[in-house]
Amino acid sequence: MSETIAVYSEKGGVGKSALAAGLTAAARKRGRPVVGGDLDPRGTLTAEVGIGTTPDFTMNDLLATDPQGEAGLAGDALAAASDAWSGVRMIAAERALANRETDNLAIGLEFRLRLGLQGVLGDDGVGILDLPPRAGGKLVTAGLVAASAVVIPATLDEDGRIGTEEALSTIKLVQTLGMNPNLRVVGIIPSIVPGGPNTLRDAIEDFFVEKYGDLYRKDLSIPRHTVRQQTRYACVPITSAPGKEAKTLADVYDNILTAAGVEK
Repeated sequence: MSETIAVYSEKGGVGKSALAAGLTAAARKRGRPVVGGDLDPRGTLTAEVGIGTTPDFTMNDLLATDPQGEAGLAGDALAAASDAWSGVRMIAAERALANRETDNLAIGLEFRLRLGLQGVLGDDGVGILDLPPRAGGKLVTAGLVAASAVVIPATLDEDGRIGTEEALSTIKLVQTLGMNPNLRVVGIIPSIVPGGPNTLRDAIEDFFVEKYGDLYRKDLSIPRHTVRQQTRYACVPITSAPGKEAKTLADVYDNILTAAGVEK
């Protein structure tokens, strides 16, 4: 069955787009077709999968247009990623996407991505949505409404703590208001975790364990490795990079994919 996974934190710099790219790479490694959705006007995920020119139809257009058509309007928005990301199709972001936050004319904008994806993923497809690091808003809500599961990357510092706490508040609001009552929180994923002794890291980790219990997934920790920045710069998936560090990261992303409900 298809799954749509949203990656969300209300703080930037916590490895959100890196996690979205890692999950995309892991799903393709399994041979699953992937539809990526970039809801961040900065377009970090769009750029990483090799889409350098703004397509004719983007996420901005999708959210501004009535989602009609047998396969869902998202079919018109799908742009093929580069050859390195073969099998990935993307609903790309553009800077004008930021205008949708103040769009009061598009009725039901927050539900348009979910409607637009109908018929696009197929039975074995995986959707990966990269949400902007904002306190709610229409773009965040559109992503959370369209998702079946959400993962929260958290650096083990004050930004990670704040981003997690506020993201959970927004997610709860989407659930309790009935916009997506079945949205599953996969967990809080420790992100860009440094090695060696680190007093702050340990203190924040103790806070997460005490406050969130099993929701904090230390078993899925994403270590900080330089190969991650190298693959981002080269616009290639982490699963194609050589070396022990790349394999470690690829394995972690694959495990997070399983935790999110994507069957092998």
